[in-house]
Amino acid sequence: MVVVLPGDVVADAAPSQNEIKLGPSLLPTPNASQAPASLTSIRSGALGHLQMRQRSRAEGSQSTTQIHGWYVEGGARRYVPQTGDRVIGQVTNRGMESYTVTLFSAQAATLPVLAFEGATRRNRPNLEIGALVYARVVSAEPWTEPELSCIDAVTGKADGMGELQAKTPDVAMVWQVPTSLTHSLLRPQHPLLGQVAKHFSFEAAIGANGLVWVRTASPEHAIAIGRILEAATKASEAHAFSSPKEEEEDADTNPTTLHRRVALCGTLPPATIARLARSV
Repeated sequence: MVVVLPGDVVADAAPSQNEIKLGPSLLPTPNASQAPASLTSIRSGALGHLQMRQRSRAEGSQSTTQIHGWYVEGGARRYVPQTGDRVIGQVTNRGMESYTVTLFSAQAATLPVLAFEGATRRNRPNLEIGALVYARVVSAEPWTEPELSCIDAVTGKADGMGELQAKTPDVAMVWQVPTSLTHSLLRPQHPLLGQVAKHFSFEAAIGANGLVWVRTASPEHAIAIGRILEAATKASEAHAFSSPKEEEEDADTNPTTLHRRVALCGTLPPATIARLARSV
């Protein structure tokens, strides 16, 4: 296992840039030669390398090319806002034109009072201090506070965003997990929450800032989800620092090994989920 820090260079990553498949937290080294290719880490974590065979895209060609997949995995919990992320925040201050929202990161964010579906000058949302909101990051410049919105940029609707609340007798809880796990859970193909739903019903909001909000019909179900997320966190940490076997796949017809490696971390066997769901 090799641990890299931001700025570390992975020299001779592949014979050329065309033979590299980039995973998270790596970028091509600026002003470096194209052959052999080199990469630079932008996050700290365990450096991973996979070798795959990719079939040529030329019509009628049966030849394959050796592809080198590189990625960095880690259990980072500090969130850095990025435009387009959906996050869970907590209102810490109220103003005439906006709310101040903490994303539990280095910076607080601004949420305009008109950034809600149907909001007008006369019909504004009334969020109390301490309220939780599910919002989208619309601006994340390094020299200003991030700006949030509870309106989808494509549909112009809330699309599930807004204040997160539970009415009696429902129970709502928030769990903090590594940001790498929430990024995986946000992918539609991740099976974890779908498997939990086979045992009891619940609603969930997943923030890219490492928070998972759940609403269930009973405290026992909410606690069970917390235990399942804790087990998924341990599984994702073990997954990050394990050494995967080299595997050959057709990247044109199947998800690549690199994709499965970085996108589906935190999965649990169905038997483990069933045990944790019944153990409350």
